[in-house]
Amino acid sequence: MDFAALVDRSIAKPGRYLGNELGVQPRDWSQAWGGAGVRWALTYPEIYEVGSSNTGHIILYSILNAVPGQLCDRSYLPGPDLAARLRERGDPLFAVESRRPLPAFDILGFSLSYELGATNILAMLELAQIPIRAADRGDLSLGDPLAPPLIFAGGPTATSNPEPFAAFFDFVVLGDGEEVLPEIGLVVAEAKAAGLTRRQLLIDLAQVPGVYVPALYGPGPDGVTQVPQWPGIPARVLRRTATPMPHYAMGLVPHIETVHDRLTVEIRRGCTRGCRFCQPGMLTRPARDVEPEAVIEAIETGMERTGYSDFSLLSLSCSDYLALPAVGVELRNRLADKNVTLTLPSQRVDRFDENIAHILGGTRKAGLTFAPEAGTQRLRDIVNKGLTDAELLRGIRTAMESGYRKIKLYFMIGLPGETDADVLGIAETCRQLQRQCTDLGRLELNLTISNFTPKPHTPFQWHSVSTAEFQRRQQLLRDALRPLRGIKTNYTDVRLSAMEDFVGRGDRRLAPVIEAAWRSGAGLDAWFEAADRTYAAWTDAIEAAGLGGRYRALELGEWSAAEGMAPDDLATFCAQPLPWDHIDPGLDKRWLADDLRRALAAAVVPDCSFEGCSSCGVCGPELGHNVVIAPPPIPVQLPQRAPASERVQRLRFRFAKTGSLALLSHLDLVRLLERAVRRSGLPVSFTGGFHPLPRVQFALALPLGAEADGEWMDLELAEWQSPAWVRERLQAQLPAEFALLDVSEVPVAGPSLSQELAAARWSLVLRPQIVATAAAQADARPAGARAQVVALLSPERWQAAAEALVAAGAWIWEDTDKKGRPRQRDCRPYLQSLELEPAPVHGAEAVTLRYGAVIDPAGRSLRPEQLQHWFVQQLGLQLELVGLRRESLQLEIAAKG
Repeated sequence: MDFAALVDRSIAKPGRYLGNELGVQPRDWSQAWGGAGVRWALTYPEIYEVGSSNTGHIILYSILNAVPGQLCDRSYLPGPDLAARLRERGDPLFAVESRRPLPAFDILGFSLSYELGATNILAMLELAQIPIRAADRGDLSLGDPLAPPLIFAGGPTATSNPEPFAAFFDFVVLGDGEEVLPEIGLVVAEAKAAGLTRRQLLIDLAQVPGVYVPALYGPGPDGVTQVPQWPGIPARVLRRTATPMPHYAMGLVPHIETVHDRLTVEIRRGCTRGCRFCQPGMLTRPARDVEPEAVIEAIETGMERTGYSDFSLLSLSCSDYLALPAVGVELRNRLADKNVTLTLPSQRVDRFDENIAHILGGTRKAGLTFAPEAGTQRLRDIVNKGLTDAELLRGIRTAMESGYRKIKLYFMIGLPGETDADVLGIAETCRQLQRQCTDLGRLELNLTISNFTPKPHTPFQWHSVSTAEFQRRQQLLRDALRPLRGIKTNYTDVRLSAMEDFVGRGDRRLAPVIEAAWRSGAGLDAWFEAADRTYAAWTDAIEAAGLGGRYRALELGEWSAAEGMAPDDLATFCAQPLPWDHIDPGLDKRWLADDLRRALAAAVVPDCSFEGCSSCGVCGPELGHNVVIAPPPIPVQLPQRAPASERVQRLRFRFAKTGSLALLSHLDLVRLLERAVRRSGLPVSFTGGFHPLPRVQFALALPLGAEADGEWMDLELAEWQSPAWVRERLQAQLPAEFALLDVSEVPVAGPSLSQELAAARWSLVLRPQIVATAAAQADARPAGARAQVVALLSPERWQAAAEALVAAGAWIWEDTDKKGRPRQRDCRPYLQSLELEPAPVHGAEAVTLRYGAVIDPAGRSLRPEQLQHWFVQQLGLQLELVGLRRESLQLEIAAKG
């Protein structure tokens, strides 16, 4: 695969595809590939910035690479530009580290964490040139070079109800993957060695606890439930559970900015609060606390290894981790002078107190998020939220007393039992919170209003609300919130929620719907780009599959229908078969029906982690029991110390940026250096203010795709150190392609680097666009066209164009300023020199331009793309920039010397 032809400076954020993150295990891929019994690729069906932030993705990647005889690479949904280029060139989607095509691997594992995410999976399979349906992948042994990889899914949506997606996967992993994936690897390795066919291997995999093979199941006598079609496989597949392993979370540090750009460590897995709408709380039981010492060690070690400035503690309900205050204070004490910030996901407002408020933030206060879910006490009792109005007010006041003025609140509409009074109660709750906190200052609220969608394996799995009713309730709430000040509100598109519900509780009849919607362009991202067109694509696909009536029907009707049922009738209704009954999450379906009856009575069930057992059916020898660690004593809080800001020493480095790092943006390069500085432990001087940063300055930003041989940067220290020692220590934390060439000490109070810039020397390689296109298409154009271009662009023609430009009195560049106003600038005075020479590496038609240019006090100079533009005008041909290098930056001192 010609990676350089696929990923270059013309691709948006090419750093997504480099596979060179900190923590990647260096390999000789040719040797490692041949020595591996099983080759995995964990394929995350979203763009890199999302996938590389997923803690589970990184943990499983790290675990698989620690298993002898197995190796694991990664792949992500490419951006539209790279996807188009893959199709244009006929190349398959590849894994980012080995840069090998995905069909070459033995197993591809997709994370399915959202009902509508399957369209992205189909897009990746098509780009990988792998049949999207399992039935079309043949029966060859995996050892056969023509055999497609095994395709499997895991994640919460796959565990909840895999049936709508069953046609696309060879197998599905239910529950936690840390233990079951290595077991799968061993089975696959043995099958490859024995030469088993694909079907024989799948029969073996079906014996692994937690593995569901859809092809081995079919409709039972009731036409709804899936039953085994092969002897010896389980009638119900039980999900797997595993003990959290926080030390695996520090596996990789991306070089580009991601959606969760921080170290994330899990402190508690599972939730037993029993919110009746919450599928994760039902599917992750029992609750399992991580030992406080393990959390502290993982964070302290992880911050040293990664260089992150932020860390987050992860759990479905962090506040239920009783050791949180003690762990948080201990971490704040140990990292007091490291300029770090702690963030937590959405918390239980009833457990939010001064201790938790103290540990949040750091030198920068992060945001606070609470989830009351409903606007009235009655409705919170129906959904078993276990939160009172008084607890909500106390938590908000505690936050404001700790300095927070902006708080995010999550609410849902459409919950079972909801009336218009409950919808209006959301607005009234916000009004009362603001009124009762006026003595503490102005409270600003950011509200997220989502639409309740019933989920399998929850007490509300039998309920539904119509799209029209959602729209009416949203408008009712909009009208009620309009008079309030200091409130921002975001509503979820009701059409998106309708599709989530339809797919999430569907069956195998939905496979053609999902495929048709995807082929119509209704990918996951399309919802946010063209919601009307995307919704139409889904509904058209539903109608074409003959499921329109089912989509429009309410399965149970409004809550009043359930309230009106006699107990025996409700029990009979809830006992009916469901498409996901063969998936065993450990919960007793009869308990879910009983909990539905408790909801009808607005009865609250206590949290079984801290009170009596609720008899849900989960705890036992197979799935384990709740593990709740008693809270250790809270250490004495040490005063926080601002990071060192003394300016004792200023070091000037000359450095080179080459190879793949050319495809990192300037901001990504700055981020990479700052993390390297943190890992090095150097006594760096920080700026003051709300967001202290290391005192690092680069002379002049490099454009994306440019290599450089002689750049400059300054680093200030709070203590004097030997410059040579600093260079050695910092280089040890940098990639080899970021080479510190030399270092010298300069006056701390001297001019800044930007003030000392004098000139730059560039080299760029240009070639005719028609030749580049012909090369990409394997010379599909007639040979005469290429020869004609070669004749037109003789060395003499290039030289004449260069002489004409140099002789020109002015080079007028027209563009717009930041406000969009047109402007003109003469760039000719910036040119110092211009030379041409052949570039045979890039073809006989390519030419290298070397030029020197002055840099003015405002940092303006003659940019390579400007020179390219004027050569296009002189030659009358489109030119492609195929190589770019800044050979040196000249400083005033050097110029004078």
